[in-house]
Amino acid sequence: MKALTKTLSFVVLMSIFAMGSAFGQANKHLLNFRGVDKSGINVFEAPKTPNKTFDGLFVWVGGDFALQFQGLSQTNSGDSLADIKNNFNLPSANLNLDVQLEKGLRMHLRTYLSSRHHTEAYVKGGYMQIDNLDFIQEGLLSELMESVRIKVGMDQINYGDAQFRRSDNASALYNPFVGNYIMDSFTTEPFIEFTVLNSGFIGVIGATNGRLNQSVTSSDEGYVVFGKLGVDIQPQRDLRLRLTGSFYSSSDKGTRDYIYGGDRAGSRYYSVAEGSDF
Repeated sequence: MKALTKTLSFVVLMSIFAMGSAFGQANKHLLNFRGVDKSGINVFEAPKTPNKTFDGLFVWVGGDFALQFQGLSQTNSGDSLADIKNNFNLPSANLNLDVQLEKGLRMHLRTYLSSRHHTEAYVKGGYMQIDNLDFIQEGLLSELMESVRIKVGMDQINYGDAQFRRSDNASALYNPFVGNYIMDSFTTEPFIEFTVLNSGFIGVIGATNGRLNQSVTSSDEGYVVFGKLGVDIQPQRDLRLRLTGSFYSSSDKGTRDYIYGGDRAGSRYYSVAEGSDF
C-alpha cells in the first residue's frame, strides 16, 4: 500500500474585511444578519432581530481578502509528489453586497473577484431573505413571521452545519482550520427555503433543481428536496448545546448531484497530494 504522509508546519491566513455604506447614516444597520467580524463566529443561521427598526434603504458594500502563508511538507513512498516550500500563495478576494430593501426584506450578493479555480471574476450566488411581510401589508402574518424565514435565490443551501464555518474563497474568518473538509457538504443551486427558528428549535425545508450549472436545453428534469431539524440552546453562560440532522433527497430524474462537489473556489492548501485546484 502506498504511504502518504503530510506534515503541517504552519499555515497563517490573513483576512482583511472592508466595509462601507453607499447610502444612509452610520446609525443604519442590516436586519436579521450574521456579523462579518468576530461577532459572526460560532453563529449558524442568521438570528432573527425583530426588535431592530427599519431606518430606510441601506446598502452595505463589503469585501474579503485572504493572503495565506503556507508551510507544508509531503512525502509519498509510492509515487512522487510536488516539492513544496514555505511561501505565500496567490491571494483571493470577494466582493459582498447586502441591501436592506424594506423591513424584513434583505438581498445578498457575493462575487469572487479572485479565486484559485477561475481566472476571471464571477458571481458565487445571491438570495432574497424575507423575515417580515410588512412590506406587503402592515401586520401580515406577523405572529407566524416572528419564527419563520423565507429565502429564495441561487446560492448555498442550508444543508448541514459545517457550511457555516467553512472558508468561502477569501472569507475564512469563521474557519479555525483554514481549509475545508474533504467531504465538503456545499453547493450553490437555485432554491427556495423555509426556516423556523423558535426558542432553540430549528426546522428547515427547501427545494432546488439539483443543478449547479443552469441550461434550458439540458435533459435533466430532476429536483432535490432538502431539510434540517435540530436544537440550539444555551442553558448556561458557558455551555451551548447544538444538535442538528440534515437530509438531501434527489429525484430519479436527476442526473447530477453537487452536494459534495459544489465548491468552485478551490482548496486553501496549494499543491498538496495532487495537482488539482480542489
